[in-house]
Amino acid sequence: MNKLPTQQIDGLIDGIAVLQELAASKTPIPGVELAARLNLTPTRISRILKTFAYLGFTHCNSSRKYTIGPAMHVMAAQSMAASGLLRRAFEYLELLSDDYVTVALAVLWKRKVYYLFHKAGNVKPFEGIGSNLLYNAEISSPGMALLAEYSDEMLREIFSESEYSELRSRIKDVRREGFALIEREEHYSVAIAIGSPGYAALAVTVPKSTEMLEKAVAQLRYCVCQIEEKQFHSD
Repeated sequence: MNKLPTQQIDGLIDGIAVLQELAASKTPIPGVELAARLNLTPTRISRILKTFAYLGFTHCNSSRKYTIGPAMHVMAAQSMAASGLLRRAFEYLELLSDDYVTVALAVLWKRKVYYLFHKAGNVKPFEGIGSNLLYNAEISSPGMALLAEYSDEMLREIFSESEYSELRSRIKDVRREGFALIEREEHYSVAIAIGSPGYAALAVTVPKSTEMLEKAVAQLRYCVCQIEEKQFHSD
């Protein structure tokens, strides 16, 4: 996460916040509700929405509620194609799916982790694409793997001091071990960051077994190395 510039463009920041809120919503949202959610005035929200509607990034239905427009879909497809992350990783997501019930590929945005791929249960690997799952980063292994890539200064900017104090020892563990581990009631969730600094994380769940955990970490490290190698050759 980068620092806020000294001469930031507030209108751009507000506009991106509006698009993010619309993109995360499963139903159209009235402008007044958007204003309340984002703590902006209805007049400012209206101007932002109408500008984005002109550009095709938002759409207003007959009930005067807004949702994302076609330009957002185009940009999402273009960005996924340009980054190539899912394309490079999919072979290894399939490989891991042969051994693990849950397999995931995630990225970090602010303090949220977003799953580009999340396969759980006996579904086909391709069904895990675009799962649209968004979680607080500190409760997921991919989120913790990627938070550990942030400097302590950056972590203090996005978490309160009390939250940071609680996270500090966990972050140190991730940095020391080279992987993030979340203990659930019946299984472990383990993740490793891709890239240096990490821009995504690969994760699986395993039964509570030291042997299974060590095997999973070794497989994740192998897959991460292969994905990074593909990235290197594509640059």
